[in-house]
Amino acid sequence: MREALRGYLAAGLLIGGCGLILTLFQPRNSPAYVVSLCSALIGGLLVVVVVMVIRMTKG
Repeated sequence: MREALRGYLAAGLLIGGCGLILTLFQPRNSPAYVVSLCSALIGGLLVVVVVMVIRMTKG
């Protein structure tokens, strides 16, 4: 189970980090900006959920 959570955490960091970096380089009124912003939010949400699951299973 720990390995799967680590994989999800790494995927969340990759998706969120790449989305966040891409948002910096996209024009604000383009569809690519919206997609990058959504992927950054989804990656961040995945990281938060995985951290919550790890904390709940530890205690």
